[in-house]
Order: sequence, then structure tokens, then C-alpha cells
Amino acid sequence: MDRHSAFAKLALAALVLANACDAGGTSASVAAGGAGNSAAGSTTVAGAPANAGMGATSGGSGGNSTPAAGSGNEARGGAGQAVTIDAKAAAAAMGKGFNIGQMFESTDHPPTLAAASAKIDAYYAKGFRVVRVPVTWTEVTNGDTLVGDPAVGDVNRSHPRLLVIEQVVDYALSKPGMYVVLNAHHEQALKTESRAAVLERLWSDIAEIFAERDHRLIFEILNEPHRSDASNSAMPAADLRSMTAKAYAKIRAVDAARIVVIGGNQWFAAAEVPAVWTDLNGVGGGDDPYLMATFHHYNPWTFCGDNQGTYDDAWTDVQISSPMDTMLAWSNSVGKGMPIFIGEWGVGWGSRYDALTCNNIRAWYQKLPSSDFAGKRGIATVVWDDGGWFKIYDYESGAFADNLADCISGACDWDGTERMNVGCQ
Repeated sequence: MDRHSAFAKLALAALVLANACDAGGTSASVAAGGAGNSAAGSTTVAGAPANAGMGATSGGSGGNSTPAAGSGNEARGGAGQAVTIDAKAAAAAMGKGFNIGQMFESTDHPPTLAAASAKIDAYYAKGFRVVRVPVTWTEVTNGDTLVGDPAVGDVNRSHPRLLVIEQVVDYALSKPGMYVVLNAHHEQALKTESRAAVLERLWSDIAEIFAERDHRLIFEILNEPHRSDASNSAMPAADLRSMTAKAYAKIRAVDAARIVVIGGNQWFAAAEVPAVWTDLNGVGGGDDPYLMATFHHYNPWTFCGDNQGTYDDAWTDVQISSPMDTMLAWSNSVGKGMPIFIGEWGVGWGSRYDALTCNNIRAWYQKLPSSDFAGKRGIATVVWDDGGWFKIYDYESGAFADNLADCISGACDWDGTERMNVGCQ
């Protein structure tokens, strides 16, 4: 590990120590994947047979080669080899999760370890086991970029904000069974101009910077790659395939077993993936067990979106299930069984209301991740929580602003019994 990353580890010590009590009996032995060698996938040691030097894992704990709590470094198997987690095992273990949201990809919330770790703690206590960390690298946020030159994509490895991102990633990985998805988010010029060399260099650098981290860290190559033009048009599919392939190759040159995530070419709608990824030739040809696909679920947008008027829309079960089934149909054909997850979903209720009292919104948050919908289909869900219009957790108070996190978990109180109550007007 380089000196920069080591410093990030030291800065975490006080916060991680506080988690030792929470980790309880697992504080010295933390699950790398939680899914073990179940039918959904496997946890293996790089360069060794499955379970070499490892105990069986179950329910997010156990195994004698799992990483110690407080460490974002690799779990190690026999002879110091790195424990790997294939995409199917990871998807099965991820379950429900959340986005940090509007911290490292924009300027809405201060990009600090204190703010991010408090949110991670709050969600983790409620059973959420994956956090997506959106990051803008090549555009200006908080006064500057994370790269030396946006036309090159060279990450400034001494940038103070990168140090905080590393600390946040390490803090999340210190939680037993917690997965982290790190992405490239609002890269406007890169997307608009199809800057393949920039994306390639960016992921070459990111892969090197985070090379020592546990394989519960997942790389999502490019979020919602629409153009920044009058219509936010889609990036040409051929461009996205080519650019993704170059970034993928750079990641694989550093780590053959780091889970990589691919997606669509505009807003990450479910229908985009089948249209873009008609084959997997640039990303392992369908033979890479460390590959996932993602989509975003804001369907119907007339209900889920911000500034859509009242939230008494009579959305249907089919509107929830249809995007999932579209992705599964692709996964079971071209995707060759590739696991998928929903990287964003939610309702922009805060654009109309100061407080959440609408049962129709609560019902949607209950249903989408439930055993009748995403759960039944084996799809992990990562809710969009930006601390603003899609708010669940409030950064200022350091507490949940409403009961939507409980709704996601399956049970939450309603205001009265009517789905279309007065709070939806």
C-alpha cells in the first residue's frame, strides 16, 4: 500500500475502534462476501482452489481467512493469497443498500468522513449492506477536479478530497459484510465528447489506488452516460462499448478479480442495457465471473421524479416489475446469467413536501425491494438518498428524516390506512 493510503488508514483508527463493540464476536473475523460457496456464487482465494485456507462462510460471518474489522485491506487466504468474491456471490450478499448522494459528485453536502461515516453507521444498523459512493473525477466540484488534467484523466493522488474518499471506502469496508460501489458519476465533457482515453486513464489510476482493498469494493465504470446537450441525448452505443472495454482492460490489468459494473448509455434505464450490450466481447465475452450489470429504477418517472406535482399517482405492480424483468431477460440470454442490481431508485418527494406523510410513497418503497419484486428476482437494490428531494437520511441532524428506511426493510407506520391519504396531495 502506498504512503497516501496508509495515512488514510491511520486517520480512520479512532472511528473504526468505535465499531469494534458493534462488530461483537465478528470483530476479529469478518465475512468477505457473506455468501460463501452457495448456489448463487462463490468466494475463492486467488490462485488457489475454492475454500483453500478458508472456513465456510454463512450469513455474513465465519471463515478463518476473513479480514479483521477496521481494515479495508484484502482478506488473505493460505500463503497470503487474496480472497476473491465472484459477482453472483456479491449480488446475493448485497441485499439492500443506499447511496451516499450529493457529497463527492456535487457540492450539496460537505465531503467529510464524519458526515459519510455517520450515514453509513445509521444504515448499517438497519441491516443495509451495500453503499454506493458516487464520485465526480473530471469536472469541478468543491472548487477543483480530482484529476490533474480533465482532458487526460490522471488522478491527483495527493488530492485532499481523494484522501477523504479513501477514508470513506475503508470505513465502509471495515463493517462486516459491507459492500462498496465506487463510480465515475458526473463526467460531463467525458461523456459528451466520448473521451475514451480519459476514461481509460481514469480507471487505470483508480484501480491502482484501490488495488489493496478488499474485493467487496466494486467498480462501476460510468454512471448515466448521456450527452450534455439540449436533449441529454444518449451516448452512441458503440462509443460506450468501446470506452467501457478500454477501462475494463485497465482494471483487469491490475486485478483480474475486481468486480466491474456495466450499464446503459443514457439514464441507465432497464431497456438501455439490452440495446447497448448485444454481446460482451469487450468485457470478457461472457466468461468473466466478476462482472455485474446495473440499471436505475425511477419507473414511472411521472411519480418517482422531482417536481411532478402531487404524489397520488396510481402506479401499478407491473410498473415496478417490468424493468426488472427486462433486465433479467437480458441477463438470462446475452448476459449469460450475469447478476444485476438497481444502483438508484427512489421518489423525489422533497420537491413538493417539507415532511413525508404520503402513504402512496411509503407503499412504493415497501414494494420495490420486497420478496414479491426485487427480492424474489435476486436483485440487490441501492436506494438513491441525496439528503435533498430524495431524502431519507438527514445530514444536518445525523438521523433519519422519515421512516422510508423502515419501509425498505418491509414494515413502516402509515398515516392512517388509506394509500392515497391527504399527505399525497
